[in-house]
Amino acid sequence: MKSHFRIDEVTYSHLLGRLNDLHVTDKRGSLPDFTFFHKDEWLADTAVIEELTRHKGEWQVNLVFAHTNNPMRFIRRQITSYSCPRKASLFASLMRRLAAKDQRGTQAISINDIFVPQN
Repeated sequence: MKSHFRIDEVTYSHLLGRLNDLHVTDKRGSLPDFTFFHKDEWLADTAVIEELTRHKGEWQVNLVFAHTNNPMRFIRRQITSYSCPRKASLFASLMRRLAAKDQRGTQAISINDIFVPQN
């Protein structure tokens, strides 16, 4: 049997103090922060990548729209979920082809463009 998690009083009070200070650090976004969504011309030059993840016993189908010139500019959207991995994989590939502006798949990005290995 696993033992219960314990935390000492000093750490607990420090944690509560930090949680109470969150209202000072968090702030609402302003209108210029949302220009990313309103100026959506960059979506015409995106590569669409399908992503399958297992979550709560189901396979979630996500589509990632990544800009080909700047791969760190992307949007990830959950499409649907399936209990069968074969159905999820088939649906993901169909949705990727439907959502892609370039259906032939010539616009592509490499995972190395996003994650650069550190030496």
